[in-house]
Amino acid sequence: MQAGWTRLIVVLLVLFSAGGRLQGAPGATSDDGVSRESLDYFIIVTGSELLQGVYADRHTQFITRTLGPLGYRCLGSMSIGDLQTDLYQALDFARGKAPLVLTTGGLGPTSQDITRKVLSDYTSISLKEHPGALNDLKRRYGGEKGILRPVLRGQALAPETGTYLPNPNGTAVGLVFDDGQQVIAALPGPPRELQPMVRNELVSYLAERFGLRKVGHSLTMRFAGIGQSSIDRVIRDHLKLPGELAVWSSFNSNRVDITFSFPGNSPEELGRLRRLKGELLEHVGEYMYSDAGASLEDRIWQLLQQREVSLVLGEIASGGAVSSSLLAGRGDSSRFTGAYAAGSPQALSRLLGGKGEATTVPSPERVVSMLAKRAAEKEAGAWGLVVGPVGLEESGAASVWISAGSVRTGFASRRINVRKGRRLRRDRLVTHALDLLRRELSKEPGLAP
Repeated sequence: MQAGWTRLIVVLLVLFSAGGRLQGAPGATSDDGVSRESLDYFIIVTGSELLQGVYADRHTQFITRTLGPLGYRCLGSMSIGDLQTDLYQALDFARGKAPLVLTTGGLGPTSQDITRKVLSDYTSISLKEHPGALNDLKRRYGGEKGILRPVLRGQALAPETGTYLPNPNGTAVGLVFDDGQQVIAALPGPPRELQPMVRNELVSYLAERFGLRKVGHSLTMRFAGIGQSSIDRVIRDHLKLPGELAVWSSFNSNRVDITFSFPGNSPEELGRLRRLKGELLEHVGEYMYSDAGASLEDRIWQLLQQREVSLVLGEIASGGAVSSSLLAGRGDSSRFTGAYAAGSPQALSRLLGGKGEATTVPSPERVVSMLAKRAAEKEAGAWGLVVGPVGLEESGAASVWISAGSVRTGFASRRINVRKGRRLRRDRLVTHALDLLRRELSKEPGLAP
């Protein structure tokens, strides 16, 4: 474990000395010894339980997010069952795509864990008992006499050509089969074992084996309150995109991430990214809440801190989801005075110190505005945010009113349509509520949206 941390520290020191960018590729180095091309890899995720829908594949997401910033490009990921023929066929496909193949799962001590033997047969690289892995297993599982059961001793088998990756969180060490041209690295299946192994062992191994990678310039902009298709239409109609530029987007809970990425990392490409950002924001700038990786919740905390104000929440239709989402962020929760959840406007009014007077207000918009004002008055200078109840219109359509503001600035309200006959999407309400609050907080002179 200590050796793994030492190697990782070395890699990080090189990263920082290179300005935070890894560069390079195997067999293609410049005069300074630093490689200049990216490295492709392929992921094979094994486990019949994945194909039966028992578990979702989260390994691909974790591995790509970890290796991507280091300059490693994933060409694809394949989920297969626990059959030997499936793994052979997957390896044939993956090795034809990339010089590095990562497999997950199948390294345990049971008869169903076939990855170790299949990879040995496939690569024609024999397995032998590795002294380091064996000693670690004896120390942890051998008791006072250091005697291992045969099934555990088999976990110390590692490739003769290659190496192993220590696993302080389980018995299955990672295996690296290296024939000099291609590398297959086998990782354990449980996330609590795989994730620290990738961070602490695999990253440092890859840096030593393949050299430092090149990371292209990329920019991710985060939006709320606008649809993915609307941003795509703006890009298509108003931006002229270079052919080598990669563009992708993701959508979740009414939040859209748009990423522009160039393969290179020259100053010219960085300048082009900045120009593209400016051109896009001319059309949809009001909807962007971050271009630095912050979540919408994080942005709210930043704005509250900048304004030096606190926040009081009142929730009816959202049932506490807004406060839960905020508290899961990384901001300073000392700006959060409190949250009140109730089943009706009357009950919320009483919780906020009123007398249930919401029953006398005919307009749903005025109801939530009054409740937001009541929330803000709980503390001097505080801001109030209230998510109202689900209301039905004469047409049968359902909607929810949201209001945010302070006594000094006034209160803004927004109506959110709720699809009739569909389960209420509270995550959608959370996004709309926080986006309304972000917009109102950002109206302070000198604060960005």
